[in-house]
Amino acid sequence: MPHASPIVDAPLLAHRGASLYAPENTLQAVQRAAEMGAKWIETDVQLTADDELVIIHDLELDRTTNGSGFVAHHTLDEIRDLDAGSWFGHGFGHCKVPTLEEFIGCVVDNGLNLQLELKELAGREYHLSDRACDALAELWPFGERKLFVSGFSARCMRRIAEKMPDVPRAIALICVPDDPDAYAEEHGVQIIHVQDKFVDDEALEIVRASATEFGVATVNDPLRAKYLLRSGVESVLTDDPLLLERGHLQAVDQIA
Repeated sequence: MPHASPIVDAPLLAHRGASLYAPENTLQAVQRAAEMGAKWIETDVQLTADDELVIIHDLELDRTTNGSGFVAHHTLDEIRDLDAGSWFGHGFGHCKVPTLEEFIGCVVDNGLNLQLELKELAGREYHLSDRACDALAELWPFGERKLFVSGFSARCMRRIAEKMPDVPRAIALICVPDDPDAYAEEHGVQIIHVQDKFVDDEALEIVRASATEFGVATVNDPLRAKYLLRSGVESVLTDDPLLLERGHLQAVDQIA
């Protein structure tokens, strides 16, 4: 049941920026995505040891920086000293882990909309949610750019609903629920994101019958993206902002 006016008003969200072309969740990945025509950026936020908000996906530093250990065990200054780009390729050694403030500034300056995913530590969901809400209230240009907050934690989503009820929310799941609309109502969300590997034809039948908006992650094959978008999914998260162009689909109306 595709929505006439979905919250995500474009078929693609740039997953951690243009992460096929630049180190994920860096300002360089945001800028590259904008240059490639992206309308939406997805990113991940979590807390440092000194209670600062930084943009990084993994709970540990090892994969995407030259650091080691948990993000939550390091201060902002320690994380800012790390190289967040050389792992990706030559010429990216200058990339740093951005703060949420820096990231939002880059998103807004490039005319983009934002999906902010909360990377919570179990047991501290409310603290991360509260800090994120306070930062968004201060930094986000409401009324000018679109925003929704997402996460795997239902506790986080319920807290966001309490603190910022007018901001849309998405719950990240593995599979399509048997009753998506009841699931969305139970957890106070408007969007459900699911993993592509678990989206088969039976799941897509449920999606089409649902009034809830759906996104699928992570899709880097243009034919697969086209199939999902024609089968009731409103948007896909991709590492490649040029995905539909590579599939010879220049506009949303060419998908149907």
